[in-house]
Amino acid sequence: MVIERTYTVPLRSGFRNAPKYYRTNKAMSTLRAFLVRHMKVSDENVKIGQHLNTFLWKHGIRNPPARVTINVRKDDDGIVTAELEGKTFTESVKPLAREEQPTGLKEKLQAAVGGKKGAADTEAEPEEKPEKSEAKPKAKKAPAKKRGNDDVSGSRKPTVSSEKAPAKEE
Repeated sequence: MVIERTYTVPLRSGFRNAPKYYRTNKAMSTLRAFLVRHMKVSDENVKIGQHLNTFLWKHGIRNPPARVTINVRKDDDGIVTAELEGKTFTESVKPLAREEQPTGLKEKLQAAVGGKKGAADTEAEPEEKPEKSEAKPKAKKAPAKKRGNDDVSGSRKPTVSSEKAPAKEE
């Protein structure tokens, strides 16, 4: 049995207290939470359509719409699909994973010649670096000088010693 419903989802209450740079993300999570609550499914079974996604992101991350009217359809398998009202559901297209391009000069040359990536490394035996027999001691840095008053008590005025300074003889 397929269930079809039309909802007007209030999004403003979800993103109102979120920072501006996070508002549309918060509106998307508010929409998902609304669908989970009203269609009684888990979060993994909610799919948001391409038209609805572009409508929410139309004004950028800072200005999502305050409310959106959607058509929701729940299949027998428990999968919920949501799309903008008046549009047919098309799933959002995710970009394909890109292949790793050679970055270094060695990798680019191997790709141009037709060799496999890292083929030269497997054929050649790893060279052992000779260990240094003489270890040079590192020079230690002198501790940095304290700036300001040398007085530890925290007062800025110089302390008066209890001993009196000898009087000048004239």
